[in-house]
Amino acid sequence: MRKLIVSTLATALAGLVFALPAVYALEKGPAVIDLNAQKNHADVIKKPDKKHVPSFPHHDHQDKFVKGNQKYAKFQYTDDWTCGACHHTTAKGEQPESCLKCKDVNKMLEKVGGADKFENIYHQNCRDGCHKAMDKDKQKTGPSGKCKGCHGE
Repeated sequence: MRKLIVSTLATALAGLVFALPAVYALEKGPAVIDLNAQKNHADVIKKPDKKHVPSFPHHDHQDKFVKGNQKYAKFQYTDDWTCGACHHTTAKGEQPESCLKCKDVNKMLEKVGGADKFENIYHQNCRDGCHKAMDKDKQKTGPSGKCKGCHGE
């Protein structure tokens, strides 16, 4: 009986050791994202997809790029909750979702000129916010001017 208990506990512990990294990775979302609002939200955005961001380095933004760069961001966040740099209505510990699932989506779309101008949300937050501000301050940053820097075209 004792061997069975020890064996069961050892198996459970081994399962935790291997499962926890997978659970953590799920919380962080995918490592790389195809930012394609037209494809992912065709019910809202009716125009054809012209310029998506095919390989957005999601984990690199979370783990490297936004840490320590709060002064350049449009939205407030902390280094232990970098999700807030982009997912500005998501509280620490909540699972972030797409912009178009946000409770403020109608206000956001109105500010940028409607659903067909959805990409302006990214442009204002990413390009005009962090990237251009960091570039102007002579800080290392990603693309800040040319379309193909993000869109790969």
